This record gives sequence, C-alpha cells and structure tokens, in this order.
Amino acid sequence: MATQHSRAAARVMIAPSVILLLAWMLVPLLMTLYFSFLRYNLLMPGANPFVGFENYTYFLSDPAFQTAIVNTLLLVGGVLVITVVGGIAVATLLDQPMWGTGLVRIMVISPFFVMPTVSALVWKNMFMNPVNGLFAWIADVLGMAAFDFLTQAPLASIIGIVSWQWLPFATLILLTAMQSLDSEQLEAAEMDGASAWARFWHIKLPHLARAITVVVLIQTIFLLSIFAEILVTTNGGPGTASTNLTYLVYAESLLRFDVGTGSAGGVVAIILANIVAIFLMRMIGKNLDA
Repeated sequence: MATQHSRAAARVMIAPSVILLLAWMLVPLLMTLYFSFLRYNLLMPGANPFVGFENYTYFLSDPAFQTAIVNTLLLVGGVLVITVVGGIAVATLLDQPMWGTGLVRIMVISPFFVMPTVSALVWKNMFMNPVNGLFAWIADVLGMAAFDFLTQAPLASIIGIVSWQWLPFATLILLTAMQSLDSEQLEAAEMDGASAWARFWHIKLPHLARAITVVVLIQTIFLLSIFAEILVTTNGGPGTASTNLTYLVYAESLLRFDVGTGSAGGVVAIILANIVAIFLMRMIGKNLDA
C-alpha cells in the first residue's frame, strides 16, 4: 500500500515537468502544422485564407526542394564517412602509448566544444578566404592560384567544416569502445603471428561495430538540421548549391516571408527526419541485439 502511495506521489511530482516538456514540443509543432494550411505571407498581413495542401504542393514541386534533398543527403553522408573513418584512425593512434596522452586527447576533442557559428567564421575568414586565408597563403608559397573554396566547392567546404566539428565526438566514442577491448585477444592473435592489420580488421573493427552504429545514429539526427554553418559561410549559394532542407525552410519563411510554405517545409522536414530516425533506431536495435 505504501509503495502504491509513493508511486502516485512520484507521478504527481513529475507531472508538471512532463506537461511543460510536452507543451514545449507540441505547441510549436501544432502552430507549424496550422500555419502550413494557410496562405500566410508576412508582406500581406491579415489575408490568411485556408488553402489546404497548396503550400505542400508548392514546396514539394519546387526545384529547390529536390536540390535541397540531394544536398542534405550528400552533407550527412559525407560527414558520416569522414568522421567514422577519421574517428577510427585517430582513435587507433590515441590508443597507443605516447608522451602527453592526456594533453593530446584534450586537443583532439576540443573542436567539439566550439560553437558552430564561431567554427564557421574561423574557417571562412582564417582558412578559406581566397585572399587572406591560410590555404591561399600556402597556395601562394607553392606558386599556385588561390582556390575559392566557398564559391567553387561550397558543399564540399561545408562538409569539411562540419566534419572538423564532429570528428572529436566520433573519436571519443570509438576510443572508449576500443579501450574496452580485452587485450588478451590481441596478445593471443599477435602470438599466433597475426599482423597489425589482421588484428585490426578481424578483432578491433568488429568490436567497434556497435560504437560505429551509435555514432551514425546520433550524428545523423543532428546533421539533418545543420544550419548555422551554411548561413555564416555560403547563405545556401551560389544559387542553391549548398542549400539543405533546413536552410530552404529558413529561406522560404524569413527571406521570402512566406510563412505558410515555410511551415509546410518544416512539417515535411519533420516527417523525413522521423523516417530516418525510425530506420536508424531499428538498425541500431538489431546491431545491439546481435
């Protein structure tokens, strides 16, 4: 009886936090859904008729939407490949005994704590600037023409910036998993004459499978909403060359003042993100159960 009363008291105490959290999530979602069915343009206040799925039709048929989907997939896929492969390589190096291991690990992990806006500004002005950037100076020293990264390869440049931000996260997760590997397996394989590559391919890499799955899941959820790096560096350009789905929703809502179409795009983005999340959750569930 006392246990039931304590459980009821716990539910009552937790209820305000749960209600506040649900309101925090549901109210913006419901408002976005509501606006997506209206012709709501900030340049024409007061004229907001109900238009049904017209905003969705316009958004989905916009050529910029197809480009944004492709760019989003390329951005997410490119960053995942770089961070997973690079994370495994860096984690393998950090797993070796070396002088100043603690300091090296702190330096490797530190980029993850830099705000995306600050990181994008640093890369844009200090590294990729075609006149005063570090890469332009290196090209000048080598007698080569400076390469304007953000104009000639905007999406690849953003992939590089975002990969630099997320590589420490992947390294940290993979290094933790690598250090949990039983050293006796590696010692036994070494005594049997297995090369370093064979030990890595047949022992370490299979051991990292679950950690890699976790990295892919968490990073994908965040990478689908990359925005600050694009806004600070390329503004989605040139044209729509670096526009992803998140930036397209921003452009429709706040640059073209079309809140109705932007809200429809937000709903589409939520649906696509949930589809990806469900797929990844099933994938990680199967991997963890294996």
